[in-house]
Amino acid sequence: MTAPTLHLDGIVVRLAERFTLTVDSLTVGPGITVVQGANGSGKSTLLRLLATVVAPDAGRITVAGRVVADRADRTDRADRADRADAAAIDAALLATRRSLGYLPQHDSVPPRLRVFDHVDLVAVMRELGTDPRSRRAMVHRALVAVGMDDLGAERCGRLSGGQRRRVALAAALAGRPSLLVLDEPDASLDADQLTGLTRALTERAGDATIVVATHHAAWSTTLHPAQTVQLHEGQVRRAA
Repeated sequence: MTAPTLHLDGIVVRLAERFTLTVDSLTVGPGITVVQGANGSGKSTLLRLLATVVAPDAGRITVAGRVVADRADRTDRADRADRADAAAIDAALLATRRSLGYLPQHDSVPPRLRVFDHVDLVAVMRELGTDPRSRRAMVHRALVAVGMDDLGAERCGRLSGGQRRRVALAAALAGRPSLLVLDEPDASLDADQLTGLTRALTERAGDATIVVATHHAAWSTTLHPAQTVQLHEGQVRRAA
């Protein structure tokens, strides 16, 4: 699947009264985009927006040329046109989510599930594979990519924080999604694990759009990003 380009225009996301994310215009294309900023700057909110977990309060988002969110004023349109727009957006959202791998900032790996079973469950939910055998092969490849294939039978609750993080990452990588949205995938990883993560992401960068939020500027340079987005107090300060 071709790596999609995402466009955000006139975006406003309000989180109660305590925080507002504003993105006047931002384009995220194929390759790796790194998102940086201090705690509370809006990194996770931006990634949740790109992963279609939250919808904007205002503005438009397109993925691969299809509108997945549109909160523009429609008072001048007919009701029938609005319904057609809503149906098209729903179809675009479904297509985007089927090609999406998402790692949230705080993963929720079930402690009682075995490693392989958890990643397999996520693969089922994402409708990966044409049959159980091909899906399980995808799961195995994803665990190999993060160095967790030897712990496939281990219960997630017995893993270290870094190991649980890699299990969640494997769930996002399964099926080689064309859009990867990863919120601090480097958290809790040691040096060797970080090297493996770098290798897994740069190997995917040639045929995917990858968005990575991180506090570690030094590590982010090893990803050779196509773009770096700087956030400050809910505002995009620089996209270069």
